Amino acid sequence: MHPEDFFMTSYFLSVFLFTVIVTRIFLYFHPTPSPTILGFRTHHYLYGIIGIIAGLFFHSLTIYAIGLGLLVDELTFILMRGTTHADNYSKTSLIGTAICTVLVIIFHRYFLIIFTHNL
Repeated sequence: MHPEDFFMTSYFLSVFLFTVIVTRIFLYFHPTPSPTILGFRTHHYLYGIIGIIAGLFFHSLTIYAIGLGLLVDELTFILMRGTTHADNYSKTSLIGTAICTVLVIIFHRYFLIIFTHNL
């Protein structure tokens, strides 16, 4: 592995994991309701999708990793059709988030290929 590949991989995974962990901790201690815009309740997975797209568009690995972290953090909650703060911190949601996080770690090279081929 080239030093620049090692740096990119380490940086991507660090920012991604930091985002998931900080989001989980922050929302656990400060359960903040998502804003409602025109009757549609936004959640942080939407900001994640926007972050992924913006990261690719602006060629920012930081924004891309943060966006992916926000999406992954809420993916299980969405799939299980959660509606409450308790749902988000249920055993199913936490295990699902852990599994999704591990999958990103395992397949991180594919996420970096998507990012680098966009450059």
